[in-house]
Amino acid sequence: MESISETPNSVVEHERELAALLEELSQPGDVSLVFEGDDGSAEPISVLLVAIEPQARLILDVTAAPEAVGGLRAERPFRLTGQAQGAMVATPPLTATPLDGVAGRVRFACGYPERLDVWHRRNAFRAELGPGMAVTIEMDLASKDKTVHGELVNLSLGGCLIRLPLGEAVDLTQGEPLKRLEATFPSGQRFTTPGEVRHVQADDRWQQAMVGFAFDEATPRLERQVWFLVKEIERERARTGIEGKSLSPSALFKASDKAPEASVSKAVKPRYATPMARRLTKVADFLNGQMLLLKQGRPIDSALLSHNADLLLGLLEEDREALLFASICLVREPAVVQHGLAVAIRLADLLDTRSAPRELRKAILAAAMIHDLGKALLPDSLLESRELDAEQRAQLHQHVGWLAARAGDCRWLDAGVFANVALDINERLDGSGYPDGKRGEALPELSRMAAVVDAIDAMGRARADRAAWSTAAIYRHLLAQGQAYDVQWVQRYVRHFGIHPIGSLVRYSSGAVAWIHRLDAQRQPALVHVVRNHYSPNKRIDQWTQGREIAQLGRIEAGLDPATEVLRPV
Repeated sequence: MESISETPNSVVEHERELAALLEELSQPGDVSLVFEGDDGSAEPISVLLVAIEPQARLILDVTAAPEAVGGLRAERPFRLTGQAQGAMVATPPLTATPLDGVAGRVRFACGYPERLDVWHRRNAFRAELGPGMAVTIEMDLASKDKTVHGELVNLSLGGCLIRLPLGEAVDLTQGEPLKRLEATFPSGQRFTTPGEVRHVQADDRWQQAMVGFAFDEATPRLERQVWFLVKEIERERARTGIEGKSLSPSALFKASDKAPEASVSKAVKPRYATPMARRLTKVADFLNGQMLLLKQGRPIDSALLSHNADLLLGLLEEDREALLFASICLVREPAVVQHGLAVAIRLADLLDTRSAPRELRKAILAAAMIHDLGKALLPDSLLESRELDAEQRAQLHQHVGWLAARAGDCRWLDAGVFANVALDINERLDGSGYPDGKRGEALPELSRMAAVVDAIDAMGRARADRAAWSTAAIYRHLLAQGQAYDVQWVQRYVRHFGIHPIGSLVRYSSGAVAWIHRLDAQRQPALVHVVRNHYSPNKRIDQWTQGREIAQLGRIEAGLDPATEVLRPV
């Protein structure tokens, strides 16, 4: 990629060419004034070039730019910059003196420039940000009420490249308009513009997304602002990237006490509470990346699916309780990713009680992880609807067929396992499920088991049309729905994971509110993390209790919904 240089492409000194360029700069909105700071990086100010007296002077009107008046009266050196004849031009340093005689206007006169420095416009040039040059990005999506956070990678006249977590990127699609893109530099200076998404791709490590953004309109004012920012990015990169450089730092990258606190933490991968949760994000990144592939019309990556199924199975074998808790920590990931991971982990863990071969457990994990990814192809309005009619339900059910069509290249994945888990997980014994309305004996043991695990996790999550169900209410409901669910598998699930499973937030009779991290052989809490007391809700507590000490907390009075308690294990 090309990059813009501090050195102009050419210098114009011929009298007629000078006059032609200055005449074009005199158009309203086409010229900016940039004071020469100690570091050469003051912010451009839009002014009017109202008169040109060849070989004598220029007259500037700064009535609408009071921030320029003090510097001009103090005879601070400045340059005039702007776009003319398809190029960016700048005068050498000038000084000005006040003019009187025009009522209600603030005007200054400056010397006629002996030359103009010219940078011929090149659409390809990009200023790349280097290490330590953190510029945060906020994007307001036009399609939904959501702000996405990222970091600036590079900037050009036509747009920019943004880095953001994969979980944030799945909400972006090619051609999607953005109401606002705002870059905040360490100095506090902001650059704001509308535009649209040009492309969304995962990086080579499947950890972050790279989003290309195009500016809506290349107005002269926008181009002057971008040109200034590009020059300062290049200045800072050259200063920090080459030993022995004597360039002074750019003011854009000097942190200011008055600058708003930059939300850099929002632009990087979320840091979750437990070491296991942070390791689990690698698999979450894979699933987020696969959703991007599906949106681009590409199939599930067979090799990556195999690798991540092995990774997830290894985590389960290493510490099943830590992984079960980690599965409820990933609250910043998309809902389908949270759900897919939770179902996969619980399904494989429950299957282990029946001494299933490792390869079978791996295949089941893989199928369960991706079983809901086809929903990424559904419109947000459908997924967020509070009530679905028959036509909308039919549209929703299409996600199963879409996934089947995109997973055909995963030849290592046993076709029977994939069908029983990924395709039949929404079927019901009474034929009320989808996509095929299978019933009774048409549903093998694995499909019945998967349906129970899937329903328990889904009912425990809030949806647009209802709040999350409590664990006790879910168990009661499924045990009473023997016509739709295999009650034997519901009972096995309850016995295996307990009345209050790992990851539950509970309130004890003492008032203690705690997360359950581990269970004993009788499926009673063996390790809990007390985070507050019900009777002192504003006081945060950080107390770990285990074994017999848990009895001092009293009995469990209720399971709580973390969403309504405003408590997250992160």
